[in-house]
Amino acid sequence: MPEFLTLLPPDEARQLLLSHLSYPTPDSESIDVIHALNRTLAEDILAPHPLPDFQRTTVDGYAVRARDTFGVSDSLPAYLTLVGEVPMGDAPTFEIGSGQCALIHTGGMLPNGADAVVMLEYTQTVVGAGFPRPGMMDETGREDLAPTKHEIEIFK
Repeated sequence: MPEFLTLLPPDEARQLLLSHLSYPTPDSESIDVIHALNRTLAEDILAPHPLPDFQRTTVDGYAVRARDTFGVSDSLPAYLTLVGEVPMGDAPTFEIGSGQCALIHTGGMLPNGADAVVMLEYTQTVVGAGFPRPGMMDETGREDLAPTKHEIEIFK
């Protein structure tokens, strides 16, 4: 029985289809921005350089060195020392070293040394064992307000 249907490979069929289509070339005009509502650009507008011109985060979290968090999981978390916070709109005044992290907010500039951000949802703050905490009493019975060492546990 003869074949009633001849099939083409997908790429060949696509080329055949596209060769029979014509693409309209709309006219373009220059207008003031105030009159551009509901209009479509005739061509792309490209910035002469990346905006912003620094690496920034797209999530709230902790700026880290990716190699410090490689392989972490719920059962094998990484513990990083919190060394600061990146204020929104300001350049960080510190660097991230091995085993360190910094709190950073969406849009914030990554500190030098950081090449990744771990989302807040995948972390928890742990107060280092054996370090004084507010509310602890020293040997004289007075409240000890010595600085506390904070670590961030990264578990995913």
